[in-house]
This record gives sequence, structure tokens and C-alpha cells, in this order.
Amino acid sequence: MLLVVVGVLGGGGFFARTKLAGTESSSGGTLSPSVATAGVHFVEMNALTAPFIRDGVFAQYVVLVINLEVANESAVAIVHENKPRLRDAFVSELHALAAVRPPKQRLINLARVKARLLAGASRVLGPGVVRDILVQLAH
Repeated sequence: MLLVVVGVLGGGGFFARTKLAGTESSSGGTLSPSVATAGVHFVEMNALTAPFIRDGVFAQYVVLVINLEVANESAVAIVHENKPRLRDAFVSELHALAAVRPPKQRLINLARVKARLLAGASRVLGPGVVRDILVQLAH
């Protein structure tokens, strides 16, 4: 019984790694960090850091891990071509957001963060290239 459970879990993990995460292409090479699911494409970004200001004084850095939702493969290519500029815009937006953050606010307002990041993406890539931003981790 234990062997069956281990086999099922191992097979499921292998399937998820190769099929859902898009780790290998049909030509045998590795794909860039993007995933397509039911007509929606996601592009993974490297972790972003932003200052966290408390009572007008730097308290710590916040780490954000985000994925960008884009409409199609051409949008994926546009994002990959402009990742350095996009990352710079995101860091600028996060620093600007920290500067205008109300002093009594103790938690991160993810809706505001996403809105600022979308605005930065639209400035760099043009409107509509990035549909949404998925925040996977805010730590």
C-alpha cells in the first residue's frame, strides 16, 4: 500500500513539473519562466524589494514575488524583452508608494501595490500588455 501511495505522489509530481510548469519544450530545450494555462499566460518576475516605512522611519524591506498575467504569446515576448525596464519601473513605483504611505498604516495595501505596478507596466509596455498582477508572496 505504501508503495502505491509513493508511486502516485511521485508520478503526480513529475506530471506537474513537466506539464504544468512548462519546464521543457517539445524541441527538448528549456522554456523561459512563463506558464500558459487555459489561454492565459503568466510571466514570472524575480523577487522585488521595497522599503517599509513605519512612523516616517525606515523599518525593513518587504519582498514581493509576482507573476504578470498577459493575454498571449506575443505579450510574453514583449515582457521578456523589456524585463530590465519593467523591473526598474516596478522598483520606482514601490519606492514612491512607500513615500506616500500613511504613517499609521501597519499592513501592506496589496490592492494599491497591484494598481501601482500595473500603472508602471502600462507606462513601460503600453496599455493592455499586462492584464493583471498576481502577488504570490509579500513578506
